Amino acid sequence: MEVTTRPRALLLAAAVVLGCLTSLCESSLYQPPPLAMTFHDGAVLEGTVPVSVLYYGAFPPHHRAVVGDFILSLSPSRREGRQKHSFGVPGPAPAPLPTVARWWGTVERYVRRAGGDGARVLLASQAARLGVAPGGVAVVLTAADVAVDGFCSSACGVHGSSAPGGAVHVWVGDSSTQCPGRCAWPFHGADGFAYDAGAGRRAHDHGRASETLRAPNGDAGVDGMVINLAALLAGAVTNPYGRGYFQGDAALPVEVAAACPGVYGRGAYPGYPGAVRLDSATGAGYNVVGRNGRRYLVPALVDPDNYSCLIMA
Repeated sequence: MEVTTRPRALLLAAAVVLGCLTSLCESSLYQPPPLAMTFHDGAVLEGTVPVSVLYYGAFPPHHRAVVGDFILSLSPSRREGRQKHSFGVPGPAPAPLPTVARWWGTVERYVRRAGGDGARVLLASQAARLGVAPGGVAVVLTAADVAVDGFCSSACGVHGSSAPGGAVHVWVGDSSTQCPGRCAWPFHGADGFAYDAGAGRRAHDHGRASETLRAPNGDAGVDGMVINLAALLAGAVTNPYGRGYFQGDAALPVEVAAACPGVYGRGAYPGYPGAVRLDSATGAGYNVVGRNGRRYLVPALVDPDNYSCLIMA
């Protein structure tokens, strides 16, 4: 079941990390007036979207597997996407869990509204060298041992392009040692409340100031990276060249995964991610499942029909 709530605005404010980027779509925490998610008559990425991933730094194999499975979960094959059934036990079957693919389906709805043929993600490569064709996405992920200038000022990740119609670039950093309270929340205590001046006070009044969750894949850095990667991939597909879907000014666009800051479950408010599912074995928080049964936490997207926050629940 998908639940909607009214959006707030989030931008991940980002520094220029990839030298080839000329047009940046940044994100940082702030709260402008709610606006419609407007299409600005530009291009979106559609059809088969090849994604290449470059891991820069010391990435453990487990972290690579978590990220790779997430990307493969966005557009699974029909065979992978089939729900498994169990037999022999009478009674109604349990409701299927929300999936990464269903979350990505909202991104595809935006693409179809723009006249495109959906956006099927294809993991083209996970290699030491990065290359991707026009219409694809090149992702650079920096490990915890890589110091990125500007990361701790406000940057968790960024997307942009070298030229209109060319390949789109995404950078996301591991925040397990750098700014985890800004870029790995809700798996780490928040570094204050940047939503607005009264957010911290209101969260305290609710008795849940900076509530945290256990990371579903056992590491706040990589699970926080998945949250930011998910948001930036959604923005890269729906607003690749700065004239796609966004709220507000083109110089500081609020994109489809940025207008519901910190919303992961029902009842979310600044400092509290909302009610999410908890893994019965580990107690970890998640809201979607993916390939190989992996659990992930993904941000709420703006519903293209009514501009509310669409929660996977």
